[in-house]
Amino acid sequence: MTKNGASAILRETTQSDSSKQVVEDTINLALSVMTMLKFGPVPGERSPCRHLHWREGSLNNSVEGHFVEKPVLTTDGIKLPRSFNAWSLETISGIGISFTDNLADHLLLVEDEKGMKVLIFHHISFLKFYKNAVFPEGLLQETVDTLALIFPNSEFGTVGGFVCRRRKWLEELWSRHRDQCIDTGTGTGERLQAEARRIEKSRFWRDRLVVLEQAYDDATPSSMSQWWHDRRNRVVWCTFWIAIFVLILGVIVGVVQSVLGGIQVGES
Repeated sequence: MTKNGASAILRETTQSDSSKQVVEDTINLALSVMTMLKFGPVPGERSPCRHLHWREGSLNNSVEGHFVEKPVLTTDGIKLPRSFNAWSLETISGIGISFTDNLADHLLLVEDEKGMKVLIFHHISFLKFYKNAVFPEGLLQETVDTLALIFPNSEFGTVGGFVCRRRKWLEELWSRHRDQCIDTGTGTGERLQAEARRIEKSRFWRDRLVVLEQAYDDATPSSMSQWWHDRRNRVVWCTFWIAIFVLILGVIVGVVQSVLGGIQVGES
C-alpha cells in the first residue's frame, strides 16, 4: 500500500474532512505504534528523536530503505571483548545507558551536556513476537542478538536459580528509567551466541557497534572508581594500583617517622 492509498482509506473510513496535515499526523502516529519506529514528526511528542518519512512507495520499501544501507566502517582489527556490556560501558568508560522506544535509534551514540550516552531499544518482547513482514529479514533477530551482547544473561540474569553479579545494577538502571515502562525481559533470558561478538557478521547494526566499541576502547578512567573497575588491561591496572599502594605506604611511613622524630625531640 502507498501513502496516498492509506490516506484515501483513512478519509473514507472515518468520513472525515480533516486537513491533509491531520491525516498525515494520524498515519504517522498509527505507524509509530505498529512498528516501534518514529514516523513523523507528530505534534505534541514528548521529546525529539530521529524520524522516518513515508513519502512514496510501499511502507515495506520505506522501512527497508532505512535499514539496508551498506555499512561503511571497517571492522579490521576490531574485536568485542568479553567485558563489553552495559555495566562496563557506563561504569568504566562513562558512556551512559539510555533506553529508547524507537528502533531506528538503537545503539545510537549521542552526546549532550551530561556527556555521551548510547540509546538502547529495550522492547525485546516486540522483537521476538512481531510477525508483520514490514521489517527486512533478519533485522529483529540481529537486534535481539545485540541486546544479548549488551545485557548478557551470564552477567545480568539468573543462572540455576542464582542471581548474577550485575543483576542488582541492572535493576537500578531500570529504576532510573521507570517512567519509560522498561521491558524487563532485557538481560534475563537471552544466551549470548559466539556469532554476536563478530561485528563483521552484523548486517544492520555494524557501523553503530564499531562506533560504540571504539568509544569504549578510547575512554580513559577519570575517577578512582573507574580506575578500580577498569581491568581491560591487567598490566596497566596492576601497575597503577601498585604505584598507588607504594605512594600511600610512603606517606604513612613518612608520617610515622615524623611523629617518632617529634617524640624523640620532646624526650630529649
